[in-house]
Order: sequence, then C-alpha cells, then structure tokens
Amino acid sequence: MADLQSALYSRLTTALSASIGTRAYWSKVPQGAAMPYLRMSTISDERPQHLAGYDSSRITRVQIDVFSRSYAEARSISESIISAVAQPVTVAGVNFGRTKAEGPRDLGEDVEGVGYVHRLSLDLLAEHSLA
Repeated sequence: MADLQSALYSRLTTALSASIGTRAYWSKVPQGAAMPYLRMSTISDERPQHLAGYDSSRITRVQIDVFSRSYAEARSISESIISAVAQPVTVAGVNFGRTKAEGPRDLGEDVEGVGYVHRLSLDLLAEHSLA
C-alpha cells in the first residue's frame, strides 16, 4: 500500500544519494549512524473533509532535520531537499503536489563524545494524495 512516509523516503534518498545515500530515518536514528543523515518526523496530518466525507488530497507537515559535522554540508543538503520537493511528481503510488518549505532553522549543539553537530531543521508542508 502506498504511503507518504515510504514515498518521501524514496524521493529524498534518490535525489540526495550522493550526499546521504540511504541515511534518512523516520523518527528514530540508529545509534552510531554515520553523518550526514536525515531524521524525519510527521508533525501534523490534517484530513480535510466536505459533506460527502474526507477529501482524498491533504497537506502533511513533515519536519526534516539534517545532521552533519559541517555547517556548509548541512546547509547544502537542506537546499537540496528544498529543490528535490519543489516540483509535483508521483513517487511510489503517491501524487505529490506543491510542497512548501519553511526554514532551515539552526539547532546545532555540542554532543558529548562527538563534538559539535550541526543540525538544520526544515518544515515541509507536503500536498499529496494516493495515485
């Protein structure tokens, strides 16, 4: 069955294969994951309704955090994410419409035993429906 999470994972790992490979994770990142990587979380998933029931199209807010040892690399990956989702496309049974990007916000911090980790956070408002 088609779902937003699988389709967005596929869309981003295909577009960003040179920089992150398959290191894009939903919610939980494996301990010791190599950087750079993405952590994705669904923030909200409104289901618009009309008199006949739910609309087939909806807008889901997804937060994507880019983790890297380098600010320049994190910024470049963030910009690549925005470019990758800018155009409408169908991926893995999901029709993506317009996707609005907000950010990135700089949320880097010192991590004990690791050093400074740059974390740039984007919010994507992804318009989508099942194909």
